[in-house]
Amino acid sequence: MTTYPELLSNPSNPRFSLQESEVYSLKEVAELIKLEQYSYSLFAIWNTIVINIQRRIEFFGINNFLEKIHEEKNYNQNAHNLKERWLNVNEYKLITYAKDLNLISNTCHDLITMIYWMKSNNNTKENENIEEEELYCVLILLEKNLFAKDFRKDQRLHLKIDDKNNQNRREEDFETFNSKMTSKTHQELLLKKSVKVFEKQNENDKNNEDQQIVDKYI
Repeated sequence: MTTYPELLSNPSNPRFSLQESEVYSLKEVAELIKLEQYSYSLFAIWNTIVINIQRRIEFFGINNFLEKIHEEKNYNQNAHNLKERWLNVNEYKLITYAKDLNLISNTCHDLITMIYWMKSNNNTKENENIEEEELYCVLILLEKNLFAKDFRKDQRLHLKIDDKNNQNRREEDFETFNSKMTSKTHQELLLKKSVKVFEKQNENDKNNEDQQIVDKYI
């Protein structure tokens, strides 16, 4: 007997990091399976996958997606919600984009592609052949290969910020160094000037003293 997927029994488990729309879709999957509407449950599963992939791409860094895929005209950066931002981006291509960005593995890509063709098959007889256990197996594989995986952040973004901070810090250190050197140079000049004045004063005093001694013995 196939194990009941945790995605269906407890989609709110923090280890899946699912948002409300994804949890809602998975609850729909569970209800459709209970009603034995297995073919329709595939559409709900697919919807959950798409939302999750879209979120992963945005979390990773949307500029990486735009630069690599050149979908600037399709992705609406000005939209206020996820659905509207991705409305014009082809869902099937989206899976390949995620693989190209190394956000999903080849295994995960192939698994999702299989689900896409399963739900896209309009042959009623074949759809009727989908069994409950098959759906559970699919969901368990999705747990392992997609939903339980951590969201990745592009580390280069942090490096760029650190480089900028380091540059600013180097500039500040250089300014501080110059300031200190200027101050030090100024102090040295004052000191040298004081020394010269002191030496000159001593020389004058010595001359006066010598003159006094000479005068004393004349």
